[in-house]
Amino acid sequence: MNINKKTFLNEASLDVLTVGELLIDFISEDYVTELKSAVHFQKTFGGSPGNIAVNLSGMGLKTAIIGSVGNDEFGEFIQEFLKTRNVNIEGLQKVEEATSMIFVTKSLESPHYFAVRNADYCLKDKDTNYQLIDQCKIFHFTAWALSMPQIRAVTMDLLQYARFQKKLITFDPNYRKNLWEINHDGAKWIQEYVLPLVDIIKPSEDDALNIWNIQGSMIEDVFMELSEKNEMTIILTKGAKGLTAYHSGKRINVPSYAKTVIDTTGAGDAFWAGFMASLLMKNDLHKALDHGSQIAAHKLEHVGAITDLPLPKEC
Repeated sequence: MNINKKTFLNEASLDVLTVGELLIDFISEDYVTELKSAVHFQKTFGGSPGNIAVNLSGMGLKTAIIGSVGNDEFGEFIQEFLKTRNVNIEGLQKVEEATSMIFVTKSLESPHYFAVRNADYCLKDKDTNYQLIDQCKIFHFTAWALSMPQIRAVTMDLLQYARFQKKLITFDPNYRKNLWEINHDGAKWIQEYVLPLVDIIKPSEDDALNIWNIQGSMIEDVFMELSEKNEMTIILTKGAKGLTAYHSGKRINVPSYAKTVIDTTGAGDAFWAGFMASLLMKNDLHKALDHGSQIAAHKLEHVGAITDLPLPKEC
């Protein structure tokens, strides 16, 4: 993908298909630096793939999600929320494990969290999953969808099928070692088996440290080389410092447009939504990055992962 060239997207009835975790977010009502200090929490819909699907649907785009929830009241809450937001839920599976949840600090910077996982990693291989891939233009997944054996096997099969079908593949490498099974080097595994199949990834500075063990000035050289080696675009998000994208030996910087920060929860998902929507509007990569940054800034002014987001203006 050339930075100034429009991205080719296959004709399809679905704009974006996301795969991965569907969760109940419990966000602290007060600003706290650690969860043990929180007293009251607000229950909200959560999980990055779900947030992106809902955000894009709110912009008028057609989205679907593949994920698993428990056959319980929290699972019903997630299902009903997706339906009311016009997200295709043919790929939503109900399993006997309890719906996964995550406790998150309301924060002006990177939030702290504690995950209680059950249903989200019990995804099953079904024909419907592949039919949804056939219908989509963009296939998006997260490192959460690779973090346990069962969902990892299913997600990798879907990823390889999406690559075979020449879909645009985007990946959120939100790797956290504590989410993976003990003695599994998820960071090395992602580098070896996942990245060669991906077109666009969006690591944060935390992800750069957790996966590649790099920080500061080291990031530039590693990501420049990696983007050339794997022929992919790497979008490094840097909070208030904006972002830097790397592709084919080129680099582009985009500032943060945030003026007011109320809550950082879901800011990355809002960026993905604005960025994907812009690509689907046939904008080039540079303009899509700018749109993503603008939409993330809008989200930062609101509490929770989901808020009404504007469609990027076509320029």
